[in-house]
Amino acid sequence: MKAELEIGKALRPRGLKGELKVEIFTNSSDWLERFHGELKIDGKTYPVRKFTREGAFGYLQLEGVDSVEKAEALRGKSIFASRECLPKLNEGEYYVEDVIGLDVIVDGKCVGRITDVLQYGAADVYTAKQNEKSFSFPALKKLILSIDLSRMEITLDKAIFDSVVVYN
Repeated sequence: MKAELEIGKALRPRGLKGELKVEIFTNSSDWLERFHGELKIDGKTYPVRKFTREGAFGYLQLEGVDSVEKAEALRGKSIFASRECLPKLNEGEYYVEDVIGLDVIVDGKCVGRITDVLQYGAADVYTAKQNEKSFSFPALKKLILSIDLSRMEITLDKAIFDSVVVYN
């Protein structure tokens, strides 16, 4: 598992004092409002001064980013946090970055590897690829028999898989 996970993306500066408008990739950003650790952007570590949420986006103030020019230099960059700083997940919950790369096992056979996770309201959709063929399936509790991060495998129920898989 990766020691650092991508938690968002710097979108643009807000104001003249280096505040960044950010897109947050986590389900909940409540933990960021209380977070006073460090985030990494473009390989450099920045202590967090303040985070506030407004609608679907957040605003981040970082130590050392105190001008619109410094904030502009971070535009479009990915924001990473150390795994140990992230909230603990409930049983059966996984970070998207941990799911990408898992082998998809159906009826004891590897049918592909997860390449992307699309997040929609009702259920995430996993996209996988085997050779040049790609397919998608919803992340349904009744479909997923197990996820084993140590073996890098997700095992699916064949009957349900056959009824929900979409080949692209």
